[in-house]
Amino acid sequence: MKYFYSRNGNIDQIRKTKGNKVSNDFNDFSQILSHFYSDQRWTYGQKKELAKLLDVRNSIVHRGQDSTHEEKIAESIVRTLFFIHATAWTCFNEALFFNNYGPHKIGESNLWRSGAESFASDIAELYNADVYKCLGCNAHAAISAELMVLDETNGEEDLICFSCFSTINLSHEGKLIECYECWETAYYLDALNEQEEQLYIGKCIECDTKSPVRKCKQCGEFYHPSEKNEVKKNNNFFCSKECSDYYI
Repeated sequence: MKYFYSRNGNIDQIRKTKGNKVSNDFNDFSQILSHFYSDQRWTYGQKKELAKLLDVRNSIVHRGQDSTHEEKIAESIVRTLFFIHATAWTCFNEALFFNNYGPHKIGESNLWRSGAESFASDIAELYNADVYKCLGCNAHAAISAELMVLDETNGEEDLICFSCFSTINLSHEGKLIECYECWETAYYLDALNEQEEQLYIGKCIECDTKSPVRKCKQCGEFYHPSEKNEVKKNNNFFCSKECSDYYI
C-alpha cells in the first residue's frame, strides 16, 4: 500500500498529520487499507481478507501464535500476491509475475494451486467470463489475457494460467473449442500441425477425448466430422453444404 501511494505521487494521503502539517509517520495499515478501498472504484482483492492477513501477521510476530488454519493462510498469501500483481499492472504497467515457456514447477504445489484457482475464479466472476482448465498443469486457473496478463508479452488471444504461468497463443499456436463429447470448452488442438484431409490432433482435458477434428476449407471453423453435416467436394472438406457452395 505504501508503494502504491508513493508510486502514484499521493504518499501524503497515508501519512499522519499533526495540526495542519504532514508528519513522516504513516497511518496504521487498517487506516491505509480503508483509504485505498474508499478511493478505488475497482479492486482485485477483498478488504476483509487483507485485513485478516494483517491480523495473522501481527499474531505471529507479536504473540508468537496463530490459530488460523495453515492452508487458509497460504491461500490468502497467494491471492494477495495476485492482488499486488493485478494492481501494479493496471495502475503502473508493472509486472510481479512473468510468462513461462512451459509449466512452472510452482504449479505442483497444492497450496499455490488452490490460491491461483481461487483468484482466477474471482477475476472471471468480476468480468462475467470463463475459467478454463490449464493444459500444462490441469488446474482450473486459466483465463483469457483480455481480463488480465502476466506481462507485456501477452496478447489478447492468449490463454494464461495463474497456477503454472504457462501461456497458449489461441490466435496461431492452438485453439480451444467445445468438446463434442462432454460439451465443455476444454478441447485443445494444435492449430499449426495439419494432418491429412484437413484433420488436426486435439484432446479434451476434461473427458480425455482424443479423436481428431477437421477445419472447414471455407469458413475455417474447427469441427468434429460426426457432429456436422460435412460435405466433401473436389477433395476438400466443408462443415456444411452452404460453405461448399460458397467456396471458390
